[in-house]
Amino acid sequence: MATKTTGAELKRFYADKEFWPDSGDVYHDDEYITVDGADIPEFCDIDQIPDSAKVTVADGMVFGVSDGDDPSFESYFKKWRKKQKTASFVVECDIAKKDELVALIKVHGGKVV
Repeated sequence: MATKTTGAELKRFYADKEFWPDSGDVYHDDEYITVDGADIPEFCDIDQIPDSAKVTVADGMVFGVSDGDDPSFESYFKKWRKKQKTASFVVECDIAKKDELVALIKVHGGKVV
């Protein structure tokens, strides 16, 4: 089963130096990623994915992880996600309730991007 995320969260995952050190020793292959329901090319520029895009990640392998394990790309993403202190998600609502929902999110310390 694929894991759902957003373009913004996927970019934060790739930018995390703890999981993707500059050395280039950690890399991945054969992952399956969709953006708004469409497959993306293998060498897609992640920065071109809209922050609000609905993204799914599945399968693949990550090599060179310091603990010697070669997890799937999806499980590596999930491991990263568990370490995060914030969550990001896409919300759909009736346009008439949008301002009320945005205000509620902000009251609870959230940020609307």
